[in-house]
Amino acid sequence: MDQAVQVFMDYAAAFEATYVDDDWSRLEAFFSENAVYEVRGGPLACVIEGREAILKGLKKSLDGLDRRCDERIIEVTDGPHSQAVSGGQEVSIDWLVSYTRGESPRVGLVGRSVVTIANGHIAAMRDEYADDALEEVGAWMQQYGADLDGSYV
Repeated sequence: MDQAVQVFMDYAAAFEATYVDDDWSRLEAFFSENAVYEVRGGPLACVIEGREAILKGLKKSLDGLDRRCDERIIEVTDGPHSQAVSGGQEVSIDWLVSYTRGESPRVGLVGRSVVTIANGHIAAMRDEYADDALEEVGAWMQQYGADLDGSYV
């Protein structure tokens, strides 16, 4: 496994541990101080600049959505793939996260994460959602999660 993929996989494991225990300090070392996080597609689209702001935004999203659902399951559907890019190594992974809440049916959110690793740290991270794939999630949110808020900012 190349170094960039290892950094990404270590970050992903640390993120899941943070999801469980809310210890955000373990994630600080993965990001460069001036890292940029971008969410593309759908109503949560945003750009967040800086390590501290990224961690704050990730926590806000988890607290407002993921942690308020009864079940959250993440499946990797493709990747990770790695390629050299200007300024570092890019790692991409496709995934499906599904949620249930109360008596709701399971809803799935399909996405892709693309991370640029430079000097052993995450310099840029992007989550991408296809707008047409978000229709089912939007309907589910209206019916079962009107009080949920997965926004980052």
